[in-house]
Amino acid sequence: MNLMYKKTVISHGNGLIDATICGRPLAECLQIIERFHGWKAPGLLLGLFMVDWARELVGEEVEADAIVETRHCLPDAIQLFTPCTVGNGWLKILDWDKFALSLYDRHECCGYRVWLDLVKTRPFENLYKWYMRLISKRDLPLDVLNATILKAGRSVLSAEEIRMTRFHRRIKKDATAVCSLCGEAYAAAQGSVCMACQGEGYYRPATRRDFRDIGCSPENITQRAGGH
Repeated sequence: MNLMYKKTVISHGNGLIDATICGRPLAECLQIIERFHGWKAPGLLLGLFMVDWARELVGEEVEADAIVETRHCLPDAIQLFTPCTVGNGWLKILDWDKFALSLYDRHECCGYRVWLDLVKTRPFENLYKWYMRLISKRDLPLDVLNATILKAGRSVLSAEEIRMTRFHRRIKKDATAVCSLCGEAYAAAQGSVCMACQGEGYYRPATRRDFRDIGCSPENITQRAGGH
């Protein structure tokens, strides 16, 4: 069942934007985004409207978990404007590169999915071209793109009621073991030794040549790391 959106009213006066999104003034939301992300990322700004609508649909009183279908921007929107984070296990990230998110009642396994509807972006040419990577950053300045997103608001989104069938269970920590090779604690389910000692590590011990290549001495690195 597709849902009609309730338009967020944004009026411009004296250069300020007057709106309430996710229970906060829009200006405050923009500051939160910039502090966390380093800049007013368009994807995060769009995600703000998506989270706002999803929260409204699922209900503020519901203990909701979240799923996002891309690694880009949307995880930050969820973590900034809902209690769900990667760390507490209430947020799951699917690397599908679809600009969509879902909030759902974790007890009842029902909720709402909100996504960027490309058909609805057509009247907002800048937004469509940006998302489809049809225009360069040089030809579409950030302030112009963000102004387009603010104007579009929820009107470029669609939503539907959903019933969870996968990925909804919270992952709990299982038994812990001590690796016989490195001596570090790890998830026992990984096997007899940790993943790094199985050859799946993402690093190797640095050599003096590595330090020379980055213009530092091993002694300086050790001091910065609190070593002796």
